[in-house]
Amino acid sequence: MGLSIHLDTFPILETERLILRQLAAADAQDAFLVLSDEENMRYYDPAPMTRLEQAEKSIERHRRRFAEQEALRWGIVLKEENNIIGNCGYSWDTDNHYAVLSYILSKHFWKKGIMTEALTAIIQFGFEHIHLHRIEAEVAYPNLASARLLEKLGFQEEGRLRDRQYVDNQFVDERIFALLNPNAVDN
Repeated sequence: MGLSIHLDTFPILETERLILRQLAAADAQDAFLVLSDEENMRYYDPAPMTRLEQAEKSIERHRRRFAEQEALRWGIVLKEENNIIGNCGYSWDTDNHYAVLSYILSKHFWKKGIMTEALTAIIQFGFEHIHLHRIEAEVAYPNLASARLLEKLGFQEEGRLRDRQYVDNQFVDERIFALLNPNAVDN
């Protein structure tokens, strides 16, 4: 039997330094600043955004996917500010009880433990409230920082897909990481 996911309201998560909340139309400019930067986007998407309208449509898509109970995408906000500095979330496969994780953070906030803090919160939410059995992530082979982040969170590398992503004008392997719900009965 598949997962039954019914979230009436978007879950707002709070950590020591962060508020993880639903992206809103008013966040488009902040999101655009993150998603239009080549360095931020290097492993996230081969084509950085070039127009504010793209960020607006992306936010609309994330909001629609939540309304249709297909995915959750949190905007990452430092508590002392109200600006979006990145986002994180997952889409799920209810038949198989797993989700695929993705995340991006402005380079101005790298190496400060922010994504570790954000992902810890959404992973816990996924296991405890959505009852996911497994969370997966795909990482371009050259993105060692992302691989280290996942390993720090307890993910294990399960495989490699050869020449799966096109980064810096060349094909690179993609590494597959996964974390099983530690509270699942049938691990």
